[in-house]
Amino acid sequence: MATLSSSISSQGFHFTVSTTISVPGTLDISHSRLHVVYDLDPHVYADLYELAQRPGYSSFLWGTSDLEKPVFAVPSNNSVLLLTADTSRLVAPANITLDVPLHARYGRPVASRTTDTFYRITLEKPLGFLTFDLHHSTGIPEPLGSYASLAGWPSNISAIISDATSADRLQVTIPVGVSDDLAWVDVGTAVVMLTMFFYLAHASLRTVKRLSRKTSTKTE
Repeated sequence: MATLSSSISSQGFHFTVSTTISVPGTLDISHSRLHVVYDLDPHVYADLYELAQRPGYSSFLWGTSDLEKPVFAVPSNNSVLLLTADTSRLVAPANITLDVPLHARYGRPVASRTTDTFYRITLEKPLGFLTFDLHHSTGIPEPLGSYASLAGWPSNISAIISDATSADRLQVTIPVGVSDDLAWVDVGTAVVMLTMFFYLAHASLRTVKRLSRKTSTKTE
């Protein structure tokens, strides 16, 4: 039977979850599709435009896809990302690795620097499964039961791919802001904006004067 293992590379706001599926020579997947589902905490989001550029799989997302909002401005429920691996050229036995770039949202600021200024996000481990061609109809295994109500979720599931890694969950650590610093951030932003305004105004006046001189020279 096929097995999978997952790991996280890097930390912070941009990281990658790598899932490797080991397909034994005894497993015939010529009439099946291989899927991996990622249950994403609200602190984490996937950029579908970025995923579309990745070779080796297609993707579908249920949940919020807003890329700019902080975590306290999005719904509190998880998003669900489903990947379908490209197995058209697979010859078993083989390993398939799906590298999924993910991003963390800005977290809720802490009150002061006396509080831990890092937030640890625990991610559910990815689940892998196989689906038959459409003419086969089976039930949905218990580990995937919570996803059955999602529009477009595969219903012809043939088998769950067992997880070969330890029971530890995947964790990523992100820095969070400090409320005491927000006033200084506002002041700094205002200073930068005013500086840029005066710089652009000065550059525009210089350009107008230079063009005026050229025009008057040609007229003479």
